[in-house]
Amino acid sequence: MERIKVRYSDEKGRAREEVFETRSIKEMRKAFQDQGYYIISEEKEQLGLAERFQKILNIGSKASIKELNEFTKLLRTLIKSGMPINDALEVLLDGAVETPLNLALRQVKEDIGEGVSLSSALARHPDVFPDIYVKTIVAGEKAGALENILKRLTEYFVSSMAIRRKIIAALIYPSILLLVSSLAVSYMVVAVVPEFAGLFKSLDVPLPLMTSVLLSTSEFLGEWFYLIVFALILAGFGIYSYSKSPEGKRAIDNLKLSIPVVRDLETNYAYSQFSRTLGTMVEGGIPLLDSLEVVLGSIENKVLAARFAILPELLEKGLGFGKSLKKIQGAPRVMVKVIHVGEESGNLSEMLDNLADHYDEEITETTDAITALIEPVLFLGMALVVGTLVVALLYPVLTAASNIN
Repeated sequence: MERIKVRYSDEKGRAREEVFETRSIKEMRKAFQDQGYYIISEEKEQLGLAERFQKILNIGSKASIKELNEFTKLLRTLIKSGMPINDALEVLLDGAVETPLNLALRQVKEDIGEGVSLSSALARHPDVFPDIYVKTIVAGEKAGALENILKRLTEYFVSSMAIRRKIIAALIYPSILLLVSSLAVSYMVVAVVPEFAGLFKSLDVPLPLMTSVLLSTSEFLGEWFYLIVFALILAGFGIYSYSKSPEGKRAIDNLKLSIPVVRDLETNYAYSQFSRTLGTMVEGGIPLLDSLEVVLGSIENKVLAARFAILPELLEKGLGFGKSLKKIQGAPRVMVKVIHVGEESGNLSEMLDNLADHYDEEITETTDAITALIEPVLFLGMALVVGTLVVALLYPVLTAASNIN
């Protein structure tokens, strides 16, 4: 992402200056053109060291789904009561903490006060309000059904949060168990094993290979402990930074699709995202081609997103949605069938929601299976490792005792 300071003229001819983050200058220029703005000047901004570090770690730069959902729910309630948008924002921002979302909303309120539409004001903060949010609001404004659109967005956010919680919940316990096990084994190797080294020398018995390897490993780790820890932290930071780059993201997404159980979770989550997001936008009255542009960008696994990227081209050639899906590599039959039925019946948004519910159920079943399976597997692995350590340490002692006898 590049950071660009732009001086531009808005739709009313007023000069403004703001800093935007964008994937490319070309993309930014197109966005300005679509909004009816004229760029006067543009200048790249260099980030400071602290800002770069914050950007790499993605700290405090975006609004969470939970924050967006709470804001949307409250805004809908106030609009439903008959309050104008600007007054509703005034109420929501009164005494609010200075979060990225609230800072953006203060600017949105000012823009609306100057005559800018809600969707245009939101679009000026792409880091806070995702494309699906802005484009769905556009549809609500055009249809004069903003309250209904906001309700639809809250339902979308609630469903998205629920499925994410299921995936995270399935991974938290095994992650903690694996971490504790690793720390316990590391402590034994670094702190406990060296205590036996002097004992083994005094026994003057031949050591089995397993014990020799354990003593050598313990000695190496004890001597280079801090360097190894530093190297691991550095490697972890490097991998994290690489995972944030387009190439790294693609490599990690490919890796996820090559691991059996993870592949099922990843594909079902991507299909759920695709169906839920598209259903929300189609229900909002946004044309299918425009909706697909947003939906493809919202799929987190970029390898799967690339497979669906030919859909707009196929639709522009006149193929139906269901027939276009058949040409997608790996597109599940149930998705093709359900979307074809929805297309033929004129009830596409409802069928997409049903499809998303189906994949959410698949995710629930997979996460339940992972939770049930991972606990005994980790306990068994931990028992094998600890058992191996104990045998490696006690075997020479028992051998010496039998020789004495």
